[in-house]
Amino acid sequence: MPETDGTLPMGRPSDEDVVTTVDALAWQAHYCRRARSPVAAQILDAVRVDVEAGGSLAGELPATVRFGDLVGLRVMATLHRLALERRVPRVALCLPTLGGTAPTVGTVAGQRFAGDVVESLATHEGLLAAMLEWTPQTNETGRAALLRFALSRLGSGLPVRLREIGASAGLNLRADVLPGRTDLEFGPLPAVVDRIGCDLHPVDPTTSQGRILLSSYIWVDDVARFNRLGDALAVARRVPATVVQQDAGEFVEALNLRASTLTVLWHSAMWVYLPSETKARVLAATRRLAAEATAEQPFAHVSWEWSDVEGRAQSAMPFELVVRSWAGHPDDGRRRTLACGMSHGEPWKPVDVVP
Repeated sequence: MPETDGTLPMGRPSDEDVVTTVDALAWQAHYCRRARSPVAAQILDAVRVDVEAGGSLAGELPATVRFGDLVGLRVMATLHRLALERRVPRVALCLPTLGGTAPTVGTVAGQRFAGDVVESLATHEGLLAAMLEWTPQTNETGRAALLRFALSRLGSGLPVRLREIGASAGLNLRADVLPGRTDLEFGPLPAVVDRIGCDLHPVDPTTSQGRILLSSYIWVDDVARFNRLGDALAVARRVPATVVQQDAGEFVEALNLRASTLTVLWHSAMWVYLPSETKARVLAATRRLAAEATAEQPFAHVSWEWSDVEGRAQSAMPFELVVRSWAGHPDDGRRRTLACGMSHGEPWKPVDVVP
């Protein structure tokens, strides 16, 4: 993704805050502009203006939403999916991921595009309703480079059992065979001996419908991400991984360590979607695994999520790669912030901070 500049122009509400849909769309549009995705922002602005004016989408979208549900991503994905399925040809002509160019805001063509966006969503209200209920399945493999970077820093010398919550199609479970920034990695990656994830709604990346669903969550400006997804789907066809349909709390509670292997629990840009009680269960199960860790069966928790450090969450690079590891030593569990960046994993930079 292109570089960002400055800080986020609006404060980020907490995950559990209930906000108006209009405010949620406005926040997401601001974030898209800062991430240099102006067409995505145009789409969200068109929807927001229509809802605010009591237009055709006002009755299709709820008046208020949980902020962490990121309703803007769900709206964008609905429109992108319609374009990918060739159901909204006028909109498709304006989307960069499909070879199009969006018209300039404020022009007659720009107003026509905004109208087409609203009309397309309003006339496919069944799909919009379904996508509003579906947790976004970004499964962004730009984050694979971050997981690779973290794996190279763990230094246990043992093979890895990789576990992921919110795994979607499990593409990042193949991180070791996806592109990384090898110039930053600390030597060869450890061998990954098995790859298992969980998701409430796993996506099968080997099916056409699975590929369309994953593609729909790519921001419509981000051609690089769109192409990267295609490459990752090709990898998924030859490198097996398992994604089970299971709640994240149940999955981590059932996880046990194994002798002569390093168990790595990983998640990226999914924490925001979890209800508070699920977060508490995951953290409690993680503490249990940490207490059971030894040099023979170590454990690591690796995450790429919104920063929970005061001030950083509003910065131009609000996501952090945080690693904690345990091997039965007194100083285990130290928080290491290895990198910061944007949600999709690009751009990011190493920082190696211990607060």
